[in-house]
Amino acid sequence: MAQTVLNVGSNANDGTGDTLRSAMISINSMFTELYAASPVTSQITIEGNEILANSSNANLKLSASGTGVIELEGIQIRDNHIEGTRSNEDLYITASGTGDLILGAIRIHGTSISSDDSSSIKINETLQVNTIESDDSSQIQINDSIGVSGSVNASTVSAPTLDVNTINSVDSSQIVITDSVRVTGTLDAPTIEVNNISSADSSAIQINDSVNISGQLKAGSIEGLVTLSHGDTSDGSVTTSSSTTTNVDTWAAGSYRSARYDISESDSTNGRYSLHSVNVTHDGSTAYMTSSVVSSTGLSTSTFTVDIDSGNVRLRVTPLSSDSTTFKFIKTIIDV
Repeated sequence: MAQTVLNVGSNANDGTGDTLRSAMISINSMFTELYAASPVTSQITIEGNEILANSSNANLKLSASGTGVIELEGIQIRDNHIEGTRSNEDLYITASGTGDLILGAIRIHGTSISSDDSSSIKINETLQVNTIESDDSSQIQINDSIGVSGSVNASTVSAPTLDVNTINSVDSSQIVITDSVRVTGTLDAPTIEVNNISSADSSAIQINDSVNISGQLKAGSIEGLVTLSHGDTSDGSVTTSSSTTTNVDTWAAGSYRSARYDISESDSTNGRYSLHSVNVTHDGSTAYMTSSVVSSTGLSTSTFTVDIDSGNVRLRVTPLSSDSTTFKFIKTIIDV
């Protein structure tokens, strides 16, 4: 009902206003409506500085009208947003005493974040941190892949350990390790490009399978393999298809004095096969040689000569046949 205004007359006690009974009836009606619509008989109670819900387990709702907000000191609640109202001021959410702050299944206790339902805590966007460490000295376990766009630095621990199954580059470029790497287990790699391989405890480095070296192998000593201190060994192959003179091998006269060649000659077209032994030496200006041959035909099938050209000793051959002939040789050469 609308507000009922009591008629009090034009002047005091002039008899023109409502009767006392009529006035009391109107007052009773308005109090009845006021009690029904106020906290007094509704589901909330105001006691001192508290607003309480009366019904058991009932929610207490504060609702603004339209686009209005609920304002409290320093904050305002707009729909499902809690906002600070003072410029550049922090917003604090603090539990009492040793209590925790709980958001859904996430529990925040001091500086610790944990899950109440034992499920994983997921961070779906970029996480930027300066330090990740364990609070009980146990290892930090990461069960999935990590993409690192910058550097990984483990030098701040006394004995850093990187325990992973695979390290690869996200852009197909090489992975560069600028300091020493110690492998205590098995190293399995199709290609290793290094300047030095050494043992950390002075024991032997053991290679149990074959080693293919496309360049030059230099070693102070290899157990089970004789190495030369005053010379080198090598091999090679030359194929000719004419009876013109062709270089078989050359070497620097200033570096080497003498050489011995064992040369296998194969002319499969004519069925001629020979083994030549050629010894070569020089005096700095002239080269000298001796040769012997074992041939399947009993005759020499090629002629070998030597000379010095532009500081290099040349071993040359003139095949008997213009058909394809292959010369494979093993050379032992002695320093000057």
